[in-house]
Amino acid sequence: MHRFLLLLLCATAGLGRLAAAPADEDGYELWLRYRPEADAARRTEYAQYAGAIVAPERAICQSARAELARAWQGVVGDRTPGRGRVVIGLHGDHPAIAALVDAQRLGELGPEGFVLRAGEWNGAPVLVVAGGGDRGVLYGAFALARELQLGHALSSLDLADAPKIARRYANHWDNPVRTAGFRDESIERGYAGESFFKWDELPERIDPRLHDWARLLAAMGINGVMINNVNTAKRGLEGWRLLTPEYLPKLAAMAGVLRPFGVRLFVSVNFFSPVLIDRLPTADPMDPAVRAWWRKKADEIYARIPDFGGFLVKADSEGEPGPMKYGRTHADGANMIAAALAPHGGELHWRAFVYDRSTGDRVTQAYATFAPLDGQFAKNAFVQIKNGPLDFQVREPVSSLLGAMPHTNQLLELQITQEYTGQDKHLCFLAPMWSEVLDFDTHARGAGSSVARLIADRLNPGTENGVVGVMNTGDSRNWTGHPLAQANTFAFGRLAWNPAPPPERIAAEWSALTFGRDEQVQRVVAEMLLASWRAFEDYTAPLGLGHLTRRGDHFHPDPKNRVDYHVGDRQGVGTDRTVATGTGYAGQYFEPWRSRYESVAETPEDLLLFFHHVPYTHRLRNGQTLIQEIYDRHFAGLERARGFVRAWDSLRGRIDDARYAEVRARLVAQVRYAEAWVRSINGYFAELSGIPDAQARALPAISTEQP
Repeated sequence: MHRFLLLLLCATAGLGRLAAAPADEDGYELWLRYRPEADAARRTEYAQYAGAIVAPERAICQSARAELARAWQGVVGDRTPGRGRVVIGLHGDHPAIAALVDAQRLGELGPEGFVLRAGEWNGAPVLVVAGGGDRGVLYGAFALARELQLGHALSSLDLADAPKIARRYANHWDNPVRTAGFRDESIERGYAGESFFKWDELPERIDPRLHDWARLLAAMGINGVMINNVNTAKRGLEGWRLLTPEYLPKLAAMAGVLRPFGVRLFVSVNFFSPVLIDRLPTADPMDPAVRAWWRKKADEIYARIPDFGGFLVKADSEGEPGPMKYGRTHADGANMIAAALAPHGGELHWRAFVYDRSTGDRVTQAYATFAPLDGQFAKNAFVQIKNGPLDFQVREPVSSLLGAMPHTNQLLELQITQEYTGQDKHLCFLAPMWSEVLDFDTHARGAGSSVARLIADRLNPGTENGVVGVMNTGDSRNWTGHPLAQANTFAFGRLAWNPAPPPERIAAEWSALTFGRDEQVQRVVAEMLLASWRAFEDYTAPLGLGHLTRRGDHFHPDPKNRVDYHVGDRQGVGTDRTVATGTGYAGQYFEPWRSRYESVAETPEDLLLFFHHVPYTHRLRNGQTLIQEIYDRHFAGLERARGFVRAWDSLRGRIDDARYAEVRARLVAQVRYAEAWVRSINGYFAELSGIPDAQARALPAISTEQP
């Protein structure tokens, strides 16, 4: 087991399995569970600081105070408080902070950084949460609460931290307007129930869950949220109505919910909004009337929401209109809207997910469209780029566009919701995938040009960058549908704050926070999480096959109708994306990746079929033929899925019955889905290639029985 996982297991191990079975939980608290500390000595230590929590009256600081009050009450309970206190705020807010925290040290951490320090003040114990700004105070409060949850000593606490990435945004794909043909309050690619925003009740009534949602975002370290689906008009969607007078008071109410948690509100808008809302004859970005319309609309919004974040636009993509209708570039369209936002400090986010199926290989098109526009986007415009060139597949290369626009602000877009990675039916922990993306060296400025350095503003001077996660929350009681999908929500927040921690550490920490510090629970849950991405990849689409799911649902296997992506025929499988004989996508990368992806021998085998059409009889580095490797990987993934059920069974009685039963039911269902994948994919390629499985294994039978 990885050394980071072992270290955290040792550091957070409590008293082992409790004598009494844990009380049932429904998952609503996520990982923000504050349970009584089992170690009496540690509980006494915590109680000595429970005399008071002192905080400024500013709204964000009051949110921090409320979080710590909740944590102390949960962990310490009604134990008689000591003489000590917790003091939170900026350096100048309280003499205890000034006495214990060096002003220069705090200032160097920036407005979102914080220092946690224990000491004495006026002859009594004191814990200080000092922030470089109010957001830093709030993030410090959550960090201190984690220390309590993990049972760490506080008496010698001296911890400083700050985010490595300045812009850490969440995108919700909720549809705010009830539209004919769609479920009410539907969420595009949402698998955890319906939307909980309840726009029809705003602004008169604010559902309590909205405050819990804003708290969740703050706990993740998120400082901006796009509130609605990027698709705002296609197929009858009407998200464009958020800019109408009817919805502006609702947006103001939503911003008011987010403000005490340090989160700015953004809205996805339609490029044709002037036409849709006010019946202008055109949306041409060079038309003075259109430009004036956007300026007026921005002024109108900022009059109600002074801290409004800005707009997100999906244009000229999948039925959403854009500037190319008028012969304009994406930079022309983005800059028009960015100019309207600029006087108010707003940002314009412009998605690079564009393609036209009629013009060839879609993976080449984002680069071909946007890279020539480098340096033409406004200073407050950001090009938002998916992690891969295709569409959030279980395995695809890092987008060639990342790093290819050194004079343009860029946002990396990751998908927390599991559109192609099992939805709410499969355990698939995405932190290992995201870490690979973040660690990928683009070589844009030579060796050391990682994606993490790019989005942390350490690669391209003069640009501002960040990261975006498409959320996986809905109105299901546990927020994410599958209880273990909460680990992806948590992991995105941790990696957006700091891309460095390995997935092993994140998995172990989430397990301890979510299920408690039982050593066996931590070990088993972390091991399951860390094995799940590879398992899912193996029994669905190994070796870079990609896009084998049914069109529309993106869930069930449908290889016969996905030949345009896997390009399987009687001789071989895979897409030739070389410069020499294929679509040329390999040529969009910097060296040495350009040469590596051009060569069958040098391409990483996990991406082999993404870049090459390979004969079934081709020998891989392990000596296996390609077709046999496809068969073997599918069966291996299925066995790992079955192993998840056995591993989870070992935790009976160590996890509360309610969550234990729900997770087990989903793991059992996952096995059935995995069997269907093996049956479909292995059967399809055996028939297509005419080459049987060398091990003559029978395909899984169609069955609804538990394994």
